[in-house]
Amino acid sequence: MYLGVFDLNQRLEQTRKILREKQHLKKLIEEDILDLEQDVKELEAMTTKQDKYATSAQR
Repeated sequence: MYLGVFDLNQRLEQTRKILREKQHLKKLIEEDILDLEQDVKELEAMTTKQDKYATSAQR
């Protein structure tokens, strides 16, 4: 019986460790997504400015 409890405690600790790692990875991925979204906004702003300049130059 004691051996089974030890195994359960060990599995619980491993599960907690994996959960912490996954939560950390999730946080990193979410930060990357926010960075990418910001980059897209900046690129869209650049493209919009270039379109305005191109339209002005064609006149």
